Amino acid sequence: MTNQSGIILVTGGAGYIGSQLIRDLATDPALTGWTIRIYDNLHRQHFCGLMDLPAEGRFEFVNGDILDRLNLERAMRGVSVVFHLAALVRTPLSFDHPEWTEQVNHWGTAAVADTAVNSGVPRLVYASSSSVYGPGGPFREGDTCHPIGPYAIAKHRGEEEVLQGGQRGLGVTVLRLGTTFGYAPAMRFDAVAGQLTYLVGVGKPMVIHGSGDQVRPLIHVRDASTVLRLALADSRTEGQIINAVTMNPTVNEIVQTLQTLAPGASVRYTDQDILTAVSFEIDSSKLMGLGFQPQFNLEQGLQEMLAHWRGFQPLG
Repeated sequence: MTNQSGIILVTGGAGYIGSQLIRDLATDPALTGWTIRIYDNLHRQHFCGLMDLPAEGRFEFVNGDILDRLNLERAMRGVSVVFHLAALVRTPLSFDHPEWTEQVNHWGTAAVADTAVNSGVPRLVYASSSSVYGPGGPFREGDTCHPIGPYAIAKHRGEEEVLQGGQRGLGVTVLRLGTTFGYAPAMRFDAVAGQLTYLVGVGKPMVIHGSGDQVRPLIHVRDASTVLRLALADSRTEGQIINAVTMNPTVNEIVQTLQTLAPGASVRYTDQDILTAVSFEIDSSKLMGLGFQPQFNLEQGLQEMLAHWRGFQPLG
């Protein structure tokens, strides 16, 4: 998409991944002159995601919900590509607010895909989740999905809506992202790597449900941004479902890495929670075959998050 200009719409652009993506789009030499239109309802009050944006960027902001089709239609006027990141974000195995999760992550995605088709948008890149596979693995893109829990089920249904948009002429890519971690302008600390880092950062013991041998597919937030932009730049990704996971550590491996970075960090194992017992592993050979090379490993991502927590001492 070089040697032209236009509008890129990022739904959920003020969120964890979105706040990094909009900055990377703004500083991408291939996208000089493009306008980045951010669409977000600010439900999580991530105002920081919209602050201190790079000076070279051209930004617009629309405060809106993806379930509001009229607002979506206005936001998609003149748009050449949509990055659909907006979602009710829950840890993959969470059963919180199932009806709301279904509304936003399934029907909201249906609204985005349908509005994109009706608005004549050429391209849509959907940030799905590797949790759609369910337990087991290592999973490749052609494997059958058995999602567990409202979040994973709704994200899988969202994929189906996007792929139906592809059958109606919309150029689509579905990226099954691992759980993101690492530092970004708008942070989250509810998923496993972030949650454990937060506990270490404030001087509390890391709490592990069960043995800690459960595998968790991860991707650094800046690597996730790179993959999203790769999907836009590389025509081979169009019409494809692509896994985007750069590591599959066990929970214990995350704990051990944090203890290496913070030698005084303690850990406490508790009774097994049936949800956190689920283990799943992802194969991203297809992505690597496109030439993608991750830039961040587990230690780097945990270290940079940990660096933002200072001065806390363990309680006696």
